[in-house]
Amino acid sequence: MINGVKIEFGPGVINSLEEDLLAALNDVVSGSIATGSTLCTLYFSSVHDQHHWPSRHVQGHGKAVDISRVNHKKIGLFYEKDSSVKRIVDALQMKFEECKGARENFGPFFKHKHGKEFLVPGHQDHIHFSVD
Repeated sequence: MINGVKIEFGPGVINSLEEDLLAALNDVVSGSIATGSTLCTLYFSSVHDQHHWPSRHVQGHGKAVDISRVNHKKIGLFYEKDSSVKRIVDALQMKFEECKGARENFGPFFKHKHGKEFLVPGHQDHIHFSVD
């Protein structure tokens, strides 16, 4: 749990988060993150596994996380169709931008690295957060 929001981990996901990433998530994750929507669960599909160099998942050992579901709904399927999922995803990405040490903030809403637009493929179906 983070601030009352249940965190679920995908099969085989090593659920060990580095302190700076956990601190950032504690600042970001909240049941009331988005006006008009309640965040109850997040699904972490990757922490420091299932990726190849130079991914931050591999470099940082717990400094990156992928979130692929919001309230049990896959971001890739529901971001454009479900206004609640969109509000929550957008709010999570906006709030992460304010975090100290935020490095990568890639998702369907925008893709930023160190607060600036960054061209990177993918991330329409999940949020990727990493810290320095």
